[in-house]
Amino acid sequence: MFVMGLCMPSFMSSQTKPSGASARGRHGMRLLPAGIVLVLAGCASLPADRGLANVNELVKARDPGLAAKPTSMRAQDKDLNQQVDTLLAQPLTAERAVGVALLRNPRVRLEYARLGLNQADWVEASRLSNPVLSFSAMNSNVSGDATKLGYGLAQNFTDLLFIRSRSRLAKAELIRLQAETALSLQELAADVNEAYFEAVGSAQIAQMRTVIAKATRTSADLAKRFHDAGNINALELAREQAAAEQAELDQEAAQAEAESARVTLNTLIGLATNKSWQLDARLPLPVSDESSAQELIDLGLKQRLDLVAERMRVERSDDVLGLAKTLRWIPFLEVGIAGERDSDRSRSLGPTVALELPLFGKSGSGVLRAEALQEQSRANVALLEGEVANGISKAYARMVSARTRVLRHQRGLIPQREAIVARTQELQNYMIVGQFELLLAKREEYNAYEGYLAALRDYWKSRVDLARAVGGALPSDTHIGELSISPIMLPEAASAGTGHAGHNMPAMEGMDHSQDGASAPLNQPAMTSHDMSNMGEMSGMDHSGMTGMEATDSTVTPAPEAAPTTSPHQGH
Repeated sequence: MFVMGLCMPSFMSSQTKPSGASARGRHGMRLLPAGIVLVLAGCASLPADRGLANVNELVKARDPGLAAKPTSMRAQDKDLNQQVDTLLAQPLTAERAVGVALLRNPRVRLEYARLGLNQADWVEASRLSNPVLSFSAMNSNVSGDATKLGYGLAQNFTDLLFIRSRSRLAKAELIRLQAETALSLQELAADVNEAYFEAVGSAQIAQMRTVIAKATRTSADLAKRFHDAGNINALELAREQAAAEQAELDQEAAQAEAESARVTLNTLIGLATNKSWQLDARLPLPVSDESSAQELIDLGLKQRLDLVAERMRVERSDDVLGLAKTLRWIPFLEVGIAGERDSDRSRSLGPTVALELPLFGKSGSGVLRAEALQEQSRANVALLEGEVANGISKAYARMVSARTRVLRHQRGLIPQREAIVARTQELQNYMIVGQFELLLAKREEYNAYEGYLAALRDYWKSRVDLARAVGGALPSDTHIGELSISPIMLPEAASAGTGHAGHNMPAMEGMDHSQDGASAPLNQPAMTSHDMSNMGEMSGMDHSGMTGMEATDSTVTPAPEAAPTTSPHQGH
């Protein structure tokens, strides 16, 4: 473009110059091809790829499963709808939920728009500034003299000298911004996973509290009949009724939390409120073999994309400082060519130079700013490295704690509660304890199941937080789903057969606790399944032998809807 500035006026003026200046015109014609080449180089078309390939490679290096999923970037709405419908045709697992979010969440389109803006900034910074074309018309104070016409073309020469450095800095900034885009996609996937586990866990707890509320209401109704028959006093009746009210309040609160969690998930995956989908209401058991905390810290310090982007900023600040120190001694320089037509129609043509005079020392502020930015970038890296290491350590501790609670429920509390129910049932059969003691034991057993579900939900949410802190998929993700098997339905005979018909209270179906009656240590095998979707409810109990009591209706309320048998984490 600079050569164009030198030769264009010469070429234009050669058409009207006197024949004596034809040599200069021919010289301009010889320089014209070089000028055209530079013009075409400076006006190259924008690249079609906004950097999606680089973004995908960054994600793939940290989470291959996430990188393999299609997104709404550069996709047609018709294709998106078909892919979303395919994913929603099956019960929604964590994997499918992330897939839907990448297709429907507006945050993905927003990131694609940011890629375009970043690409435009890079292209703009990698190009020469445009030359300046000027015209002038000067009237003489002498009567009769013709107006003098002037014209010129100038180019920033300093800009030309440092175009390579500017382009390199702009490219480094583009790569850093692409890392931020990849990080945004990872954050979206983590948000969806966390919302999914919250939705599933909340739905399971709501189902469990429905069972507890119905069991407690059964106990209160029984207490009312006992009170009417004169077998218990008003205080005992009030206790049972208050317990039933509290259980129903807890059930309503749990149902509201489940609905809220479902709406949150629906928002994150980008679906309309009237779009129907089914949640796969099962979670896998905890992963058996996790990496150590130090291994995850080392991995996080290496791959966390926000840390990678900040380190890129440090490298860029080093280059900026070096360029600022160089530019401090090189003033603004503009070169060009100017021509003039005199009143006698003769023409003049020659070069021009414009030079900045650094009288006020503006270049010194540029160096100071670059040094401050460099110090700031290095401090940010040190700060972020500390936050990454400590954040991983904190998330790992929460995950281990949640996993321990799950295992203690599996191998300790739940088998103990089930054993208490079985022993209380035997004592009640021989009239050693009353029906209310048996109902209380059953409610406490259900409370243990609810605690197990809450612990399992917290485990998977803490694991999402750990993956977020590490900055990618956890190495142990390959083991997810191996322990998640189809629910085992316990036969009713396991909880019946006590020799007292009418008192068979079904156990929690789908939960095999072969060590009932013993407190299993944590190193013993865990339960084989934990599906809570087919839980037995409090059966009606025959109390015909009680004074003034008729046999109660042995109606069993319907169990919650059965969950699918497929793992919600297929593909991990």
